[in-house]
Amino acid sequence: MNIKLGALAAISLGLAGVSAPASAAINTPIPSANYISFGSNDWAWASPCPASGGSCGSGEAIDLSYQGTQGWRLPTFAELAAGPTVADFGTPYAFACASAWFTSSYGHCDYVDAQDGAVFGSSGGGNWYDETWVLRASDWSAVPEPATWAMMIAGFGLVGGAVRRRRASTAFAV
Repeated sequence: MNIKLGALAAISLGLAGVSAPASAAINTPIPSANYISFGSNDWAWASPCPASGGSCGSGEAIDLSYQGTQGWRLPTFAELAAGPTVADFGTPYAFACASAWFTSSYGHCDYVDAQDGAVFGSSGGGNWYDETWVLRASDWSAVPEPATWAMMIAGFGLVGGAVRRRRASTAFAV
């Protein structure tokens, strides 16, 4: 009986549009199904509220502490103006949403708000219920991390030292 009531409660919460926060996802890379590529950038729908949080829902701002290391950032006004439309993210029933990777409070995005132009930082923005989109360069992973640079430089140094040593030893053998 308790299992049936629990299942009924879960189904009714799901139908009401309440989704459980996915705080575990916030420190993991975003799956490719949850963002789109548009032009030379990847775009992710980061939150159903403005980037700063404010009076929307829980008031939680988006968290870029981990996703920022993956190249994600807030777009400029010009990038938003030249960027994707809500239709590029999908249809009202199936679209790319990555809010669980940017907030611990939300696991959904509000398609209709963005469809009406309420996107944080855009010309239609400025509302308490603005959606937040973020972007990164599509080739962001092509830039090596600092540790990779250090290993490459050390490797070049070792190869250079070995070549120099080999030349010096052959010079004395003659």
